Amino acid sequence: MREVLDARGRFCECCGVPARHVHHIIPCSISGIASELVFDPANLIVICNDCHMLMHPLIRRPSWTKAAKGRGIALNR
Repeated sequence: MREVLDARGRFCECCGVPARHVHHIIPCSISGIASELVFDPANLIVICNDCHMLMHPLIRRPSWTKAAKGRGIALNR
């Protein structure tokens, strides 16, 4: 995935802001985790956090957002 970021630049291919995510165009849940599409650069886009959340509506659920804020806190104690 890092190769895709390095090759295309670290800017969102949807809106142009700085980005650090790589999104599967055809999701792994459809293609299968063992599919060649998982690492195929033609199936990946560089995307910012905001656009990535629009691609995955469940991420925006309040319960997930609350849980996400707490992730890693236990590891820092």
